[in-house]
Amino acid sequence: MRTRLRYDRTVGLSSVVARALHSDEIPIDAELVRRLVGRAMPAYADAPVRRLALSGSTKALFRLGEELLVRLPRQPGGSQDISKEATWLPVLGPLLPVSVPDVVAVFDPDCDYPERWSVVRWIDGAHPEVVDPVTSIDPRREDLAMNLAKFLVALRQADVPTGAIDNPHLQSYRGEPHATMDQATRENIERFRD
Repeated sequence: MRTRLRYDRTVGLSSVVARALHSDEIPIDAELVRRLVGRAMPAYADAPVRRLALSGSTKALFRLGEELLVRLPRQPGGSQDISKEATWLPVLGPLLPVSVPDVVAVFDPDCDYPERWSVVRWIDGAHPEVVDPVTSIDPRREDLAMNLAKFLVALRQADVPTGAIDNPHLQSYRGEPHATMDQATRENIERFRD
């Protein structure tokens, strides 16, 4: 596993590389994002770039100015997910009761970064605080739970376009039926119980 710097307020954001979550992780920092954006979106070359404190396990996320978000796959092979998102977010978005990012653009590999990457519109929001015995309950949690429930109901009711159901390129390791994930889930819960 590659060595990564953890976020430190004393280190400039452009030099920070996120902590690796995968053994084959691609090094991504704000300077790389600036170079990619400068070449692909010259109008945004001088816009501030900053890594989000919370990021996904498969995508590195960077704010670009105040209105955009840059999404870069953290591992080789992530281009396929970027393409899927660009295809399906515009189709599913109008059917869902929550805000879905508008895809601004998808770009090809460049600047020695080997994957496709995307820029989407930023959606304002806040993360509820982590619950522990001394944390008061954040009332936004109930709203979050209700929004998640409404989202799942709407997603389940959405008509899947012909041809998408059996398309192997649309399947994901995260999209397996719950029954097939049961054993692995229980093993992981036991592994992390302590």
